[in-house]
Amino acid sequence: METNKELSNRTVILMAIAAGVIVANLNYIQPIEGLIAASFHVTKAAVGAVAMLTQLGYAFGLLLIVPLGDIFNRHKLIQTMLVLSIGSCLIAFLSPNILVLGIASLLVGITSVAPQIIIPYAAYLSSGFHRGRVLGNVLSGLLAGILISRSVSGLIGSVMDWHFVYLIAAIACTILFFVLQAYLPRDVRGHQDIRYKDILASLPRIFRSEKYLQGAAINGFCLFGLSNVLWSTLAFLSG
Repeated sequence: METNKELSNRTVILMAIAAGVIVANLNYIQPIEGLIAASFHVTKAAVGAVAMLTQLGYAFGLLLIVPLGDIFNRHKLIQTMLVLSIGSCLIAFLSPNILVLGIASLLVGITSVAPQIIIPYAAYLSSGFHRGRVLGNVLSGLLAGILISRSVSGLIGSVMDWHFVYLIAAIACTILFFVLQAYLPRDVRGHQDIRYKDILASLPRIFRSEKYLQGAAINGFCLFGLSNVLWSTLAFLSG
């Protein structure tokens, strides 16, 4: 078993790929918004709201689910979230109307927060000397997943029904589940005797006391918002 002193390059690559595959679920909807509007005979504004639900669900997941990584076995938590993400993608694939797709999109967002558990887990498993390189590689995988997912979704939507985007996403996550089950290092730390409400209560205090965290949060908020404003509307302009 790998320890926090011995994180192999193969494991780092695996964690980077896992982060990219999972985070891609958040962005599949953006290039196919026009196809969804035509399929369900709804307005572009309605589909835009569905896309917003994905990001809103992601925000809820970051706030309420990611802190569980400080309590539970992170290997099992990542696996659990991946199973839930697969289920959410299957609901989106089977959605018969915009309402069901909206619910599925919200669930996709909530359950696709595993990369934000993988990243600190990678930091925990790596030694201090190599931690920067490890985190850089895992974050590169996450960003690659964000960018590539839009091209993959648009390509699939151009050759088959848009529903299959989510079926293929579910298949990819299923394969990833079994790969992580076999090769992702186990969390030797195990369950921690920490109360969930205490962790949530600590978040405002940490934000107020850490100036660098405040700057990073504001910067991330602005960049993430600008990125989604661009990509969420571009599909309609090109349709």
